[in-house]
Amino acid sequence: MKANVSRRTFVMSSGATLMAALMSACGGGQSGDAATPSDAAKQAGIDYMALVNKTHALPEGWEDAVEIVHFKNTEDWDVDVEAKAYDAYLALKEDLEADDVYVDLDSAYRSVAAQQEIVDDFTKKYGVEYVKQYVAVPGYSEHHTGLALDLFLIIDGKGVYENEDMVLYPELWSKIHAKLADHGFILRYLPQQKIETGYSYEPWHIRYLDDVEVASKIMEEGITLERYLDELDPMIADAEVDYASSKLYTEADIDSALEVVLAEFTSWTGCTLKRISYAGDDACTAEEIAWMNELREANTPDAEEFDQTLVFTSDFHSPSEKEAEGTAWEPDADYNNWTWHLGRVGADGGWQLMTWGY
Repeated sequence: MKANVSRRTFVMSSGATLMAALMSACGGGQSGDAATPSDAAKQAGIDYMALVNKTHALPEGWEDAVEIVHFKNTEDWDVDVEAKAYDAYLALKEDLEADDVYVDLDSAYRSVAAQQEIVDDFTKKYGVEYVKQYVAVPGYSEHHTGLALDLFLIIDGKGVYENEDMVLYPELWSKIHAKLADHGFILRYLPQQKIETGYSYEPWHIRYLDDVEVASKIMEEGITLERYLDELDPMIADAEVDYASSKLYTEADIDSALEVVLAEFTSWTGCTLKRISYAGDDACTAEEIAWMNELREANTPDAEEFDQTLVFTSDFHSPSEKEAEGTAWEPDADYNNWTWHLGRVGADGGWQLMTWGY
């Protein structure tokens, strides 16, 4: 079971150990000059365009160079944030208040050492597997930069900061997002873009770039920072992802299952994902759950029975003849309607990939 822990304690994800191949430094996409930081982005000893995610570590020397501002928010919480990002946040806050939208900062900067303490503490409390799935790896959290800011809403003078409560105000987030680029911010984790960022949609998580022009381009085109910087793994960069619609599962549920599938797929050297789609609620039948439990029984008979299942379909291209040598793949071929079958125990359980193929 997933522990009920506030996001103020650590950055939640659907799995902090997504395969390193998911987003690598090589790949195709945007033009090369997009990745060149502007003069403004090089000021103050840090690169405001630096990419920090599950596979890109905090640049060496960052914590010594970054200038941090400390303050207490309206809830009397201690918050640390990079100095220029803080000034930009205050300007954004003032701009929003002119439209009767009120926000405050939940959290921003978190040191690598503090993240390691969280990992150690949660490992003792909840175990290694829990930490792997839900706690950001020290050195790979964007919050280490001080440029990643988590907002919360203030409604009728009261703070609204729990995730499940904040998502109930999409119209307010829309107004907030519309003003981000004017102050050098972007929305960092977009809806249905986990395949690129590694994280599910977070309307409250914004990122300071110190470049209004670049921020405007990213927001107007609705792209991720990874795509803008041309830092997507070619194995998944051009894949179409279809979440379909579901009455059984949330986007976060589908995202967490998608991550498990990608972890397997990105270990298939030379394969290129073309499409992956949620197969729909009609595929999540009692018969499918029974099949998942047959597979579970054969491998881990003492494990708790699955009561939920999820199925993806996908298309991918196999490796070249040289790369396919020694594998089961027909070289340089299209594999269409390949299925992936997962099971889990309860809504808070972790998905387990049980089988795949035709």
